Amino acid sequence: MHSGSRLMALAAMTGAFLSGGAALAATINNPFDIQVSFGSGLSVSQQSVFTDAELFWETMITGNRYDLALPALQISADSAPDDGVGGVLGSAGPSTIARTNGAPQDYTYALSGNMNFDSADIANMESSGILFDVIVHEMAHVIGFGTLWNPIVYSSSFAGTQSVYTDGTGQYTGSYALLAYNLEFGLSTSYVPVELDFGPGTANGHWDEATFAGGSLDIMTGLIGNPTAAADAPFAATTVSATTIASFADIGYTTVVTDPVSTVPLPAAMVFSLIGLAGLGAVSARRRRAAA
Repeated sequence: MHSGSRLMALAAMTGAFLSGGAALAATINNPFDIQVSFGSGLSVSQQSVFTDAELFWETMITGNRYDLALPALQISADSAPDDGVGGVLGSAGPSTIARTNGAPQDYTYALSGNMNFDSADIANMESSGILFDVIVHEMAHVIGFGTLWNPIVYSSSFAGTQSVYTDGTGQYTGSYALLAYNLEFGLSTSYVPVELDFGPGTANGHWDEATFAGGSLDIMTGLIGNPTAAADAPFAATTVSATTIASFADIGYTTVVTDPVSTVPLPAAMVFSLIGLAGLGAVSARRRRAAA
């Protein structure tokens, strides 16, 4: 799919998420922003796919819960040899995070992060049409999907911020995503199922491959499938659920699913605690789902 067609599909998808066609509030003073810097190994065409993925998340995530003047999320993207053809396609995660203090609910936000792709796979991902899917997936991990579900695992300094998942339980309990999950799929469960298989980098950081919505090919399960015409445009091998988008509201963002109209007040005297997470950039990985 060409870039222009992909962006039109993104716009249509956004409209479909908005309940009753409600418009996003024009009072968001600090919209969510991502800035990607490119290292070696990425062609111009591949860089353009990163730009499309950046726009996707800037469209799905509209701002932060208290309309804070957060800096743009800085992402470094690169391609280098990893484990050869197949296997791990890419890895990503935050490298610097910030805690908000003084709000009714404190949150931990990513301020910077890294995205790394196996140079043995990236050209094939581009030619087969799944590169956009994989970049969207990995960018979500930098923002905080699976990596900032419980920031206290990095430091006790983050106690009191979001805590929506405990490693090893397989049970995501964030209220926004859970409500969306039950409504979206006609269920009545007490948690969203999280992957416990496939080892470090996949377990505890993705929706469960087998049981999420009955085996949905969601963009944030741990494995990626082969391109299929049945998948939602512009995604070639996956779909994107309202549950996935809503999960970002559980970690402090406003989204097109959960906040069609923004009514959050500006807090007073917000303070940030910055902590570097050196070596924690590659905390999640994306593997290829075996063909059926």
